[in-house]
Amino acid sequence: MDMTDDFRDCTLCPRKCGINRYEKTGFCGMGAEAIVNIAMIHHGEEPPISGFDTEDDSHGSGTVFFEGCTLKCPFCQNRAISQGPTGKGQVCDVDALTEIYLSLKWQGAYNINLVTASHFAPVVAASIAKAKERGLNIPFVYNCGGYESVETLKLFDGLIDIYMPDFKFWDEKLSGEIIKAPDYREVAIAAIDEMFAQTGPAVMDKDTGLMKKGLIVRHLMMPGQLFDTKKILDHLTERYGNDIYISLMNQYTPMPHLDFAPAPRKDILLRTVPLGHYDSAVDHLVDRDQYNAFVQDSTSQGDTMIPPFRI
Repeated sequence: MDMTDDFRDCTLCPRKCGINRYEKTGFCGMGAEAIVNIAMIHHGEEPPISGFDTEDDSHGSGTVFFEGCTLKCPFCQNRAISQGPTGKGQVCDVDALTEIYLSLKWQGAYNINLVTASHFAPVVAASIAKAKERGLNIPFVYNCGGYESVETLKLFDGLIDIYMPDFKFWDEKLSGEIIKAPDYREVAIAAIDEMFAQTGPAVMDKDTGLMKKGLIVRHLMMPGQLFDTKKILDHLTERYGNDIYISLMNQYTPMPHLDFAPAPRKDILLRTVPLGHYDSAVDHLVDRDQYNAFVQDSTSQGDTMIPPFRI
């Protein structure tokens, strides 16, 4: 796979900034070298990804956290690594990434969970193909913010087993103000359609309950935006129903940097999700007959599940 042109005039993400990432950093904050901040066995994902035994540290999701991001949400819990290079990460070519995956499998990983990888897509796709050639036979998970280019996703066709995108916003004014992406909804809809076309309906291991193939769409409720949430749930349940899993999250936590950093819509971002709003959204899923869903309790808010990033 020739990856030179992909980074020379970069259009890998919907921002399509056209930057020569061999010379400058793109909107994602990164150059042409893939950088992994940390790779670890992670227990904080949905049960079919991390496993159902939370006390078992020998198994979990083999999670690879890449530095940089194409969204740069001001409320991001991974902000320490999403803004750009930390100087503490590991520069990885195809071979180095392959070795990371194999090491995680050896440590007991149920799957290889790639977090925010789209701005390194050509390198990552080549590394997955190489790992599979070397006999790695556990699922690959593509964990992303939902703001993905269909053309870039096609690089992963036949390589990714499970897609785990966010669907963050419905209202274009809201996404325009908060993440400077007024086209977020239309991009996410097209991206999730492509993901579903690649994986098809969810397939679970009957013995372990782990997901083998399919789609988990996450929606993190934003404070005071119940209408936005219901529009997203309406779309997902109408389009896919129980062929996918929906993960409805109430864990939004105002991060400390929002108190002093310039950020839009602090009237939203400095609050938490009212319990009544979350209960209403859960009821909405029930009314839509969505039984393939994950919900959270009120203890999910906070920063206890943020990984120990190298910063």
